[in-house]
Amino acid sequence: MYDADERHPVGPRWSGVGRLRPGLLEIEGPMGSLPRHAHHSVQVAVASEGAFVIEDERGRRRRTTAAIVPADQPHAFDATGAWGVVAHVEPQSSLGTELAALVDAPADAGSWQEAGVALTSGHDAYAGGRLRSPGASSAASLHPGVAAAQARLRTGLDSGPVRLRDVAAAVHLSESRLSHLFAQDLGITFRAYVRWLRLLRATAAVAEGRSLTDAAHAAGFTDSSHLTRTCRRAFGGPPTAFSTIRWEIVAT
Repeated sequence: MYDADERHPVGPRWSGVGRLRPGLLEIEGPMGSLPRHAHHSVQVAVASEGAFVIEDERGRRRRTTAAIVPADQPHAFDATGAWGVVAHVEPQSSLGTELAALVDAPADAGSWQEAGVALTSGHDAYAGGRLRSPGASSAASLHPGVAAAQARLRTGLDSGPVRLRDVAAAVHLSESRLSHLFAQDLGITFRAYVRWLRLLRATAAVAEGRSLTDAAHAAGFTDSSHLTRTCRRAFGGPPTAFSTIRWEIVAT
């Protein structure tokens, strides 16, 4: 079976509760299984009930309750009967960098397991069964230029390309200053933040029952194929794989 936008097999649909915010996607529920794939995000999997098997490109397998898979690493996932959280973290964010640094050998399933155990054994990026958000700053502590840029982005995503120079000029900052402030206050680069905002808006539209084409245009993607490619690269699956999730979306 294939999705309408790309000639790739349609994988299992995720279910459970999804929490989506710039730089972080978390899905809590039955963990399921996926054949070998890769995505441009740091993946964290933690089973609260049962366990799962993670397999690297060379076929090395580890049965575990926690793992961290660095971005772009091919892996298979067998979690039949397990319940827990699977998270995708923007690799360019401060949190993504911190998580990837826990993995000593990026292509080795054994190292993924060791990193997961380290994360869930008292690391400050993980507490109360949840990952820390990519940006630690509260709205009250954001630089006024960052807050103004966020407000501009929320209203301008569907009007065409978003350029750093245009947003910087609108909030009366240099490009380099605004870029630095995004990384400092939000823990994520400007370009990555814009991409996640688009994915958030498109996901919200799909959750409302809108078509992929409508969701893509509402979020400023060229078309549904562009949305599908971006979603697949980030999370390893098309937007339709998330259509049965109950979403909690935080736009900023």
